[in-house]
Amino acid sequence: MPGIEALSGKTKILCVIGDPIEHTMSPAMHNAAIRALGLDLVYVAFHVRPSMLEPAIDGFRALGITGINVTIPHKVVAMQYLEEIDPVAKAIGAINTIKNEGGKLIGRNTDADGAARALKASGVSIKGARVAMLGAGGAARAVGFALVKEGAAVTIVYRREDASMASDLARDIQRAFPSGSIATLVMDKAGIETACRDSTILVNATPVGMHPKPGETLVDPSLLHGGLSVFDVVYNPLETRLIKDARKAGCKVVPGIDMLVYQGALALEWWTGKDAPVDVMKRAALDKLGLK
Repeated sequence: MPGIEALSGKTKILCVIGDPIEHTMSPAMHNAAIRALGLDLVYVAFHVRPSMLEPAIDGFRALGITGINVTIPHKVVAMQYLEEIDPVAKAIGAINTIKNEGGKLIGRNTDADGAARALKASGVSIKGARVAMLGAGGAARAVGFALVKEGAAVTIVYRREDASMASDLARDIQRAFPSGSIATLVMDKAGIETACRDSTILVNATPVGMHPKPGETLVDPSLLHGGLSVFDVVYNPLETRLIKDARKAGCKVVPGIDMLVYQGALALEWWTGKDAPVDVMKRAALDKLGLK
C-alpha cells in the first residue's frame, strides 16, 4: 500500500465486504503484501449490510474496483449478482473472491484451494490420503471439496443434528467429482475413535476451540498418534487445544492461520498476476492477532 501522499488517480482499489467487518485481518495482510510488491494498490474494508449487497456490487462494477473479498454473510448471495462463477465455487455453493475484468465480475472460492495449499506447504501429502473431517458446515464444504479434488478420500464426521447437512455435502462433492471417495460418519465417541484410527489427516472444520472457549476440543488426546496430520481451521487462538494436543502426540500440525493466509495469497495472485509474499502476509496476520 502506498502512503496516503502517494495515492493517485492511477491507484487501484481492492476491498473486503462483510457484516460485521471490524474484525477482518484482510486489510493488514493485503496492504503488507502490496507494500512488499511495490504495487500501486490499496486494500480497504467496507461494511455492507445484506440489504445493500446488490447496490454495493453494482457500485464496485461502476467504480472499477479491481478485486473484492467476500466474507460472512455474503458468500452465497453474492453469487447471483456476478457474470461468471468458477465451476468449483459453483459446486461448493459459495464464493469468497471476486475479480473485475473490465466490468465483468467473476467469482471464485479461494478458501478451498487455500486449505489445500496450507496442507501442502506444511509437507502434508493430500493425494491418496484418508481424511476425517469434523463438521459439515461452510468451512467443511470448502475443505471437503478441496481435498477430494486433490485426490483424498474424505469422511465427513457429523453431529446427529447435522445429518441432512452432511448428506447434502457428500452428495454435492460426489456430483462434482464422480470418481472421488466421500463417506459420512456420526460424530459420537466410536465415530471419532474410528476416524482417528483409520485416517492419515484429521481436520477440525467446526468452531470448537475458537476464542472465547480455546480449551474445548472434540478429540480425546489419547486418540492422536504420530501417523496423523492435524489441521484446524480455527485461527484464533493461533494454537487451539486440538493443535496443542496434536503437537504433543507427535502429529504434523497445520494451524488455521495458514489457511487464512493462503486463501488471501491466492486471491492477491489472481488479481495481480504476481506471486504473493506469503511470509509477509502471515507476519501481518500474526501482528493483527497480537502475536509477533
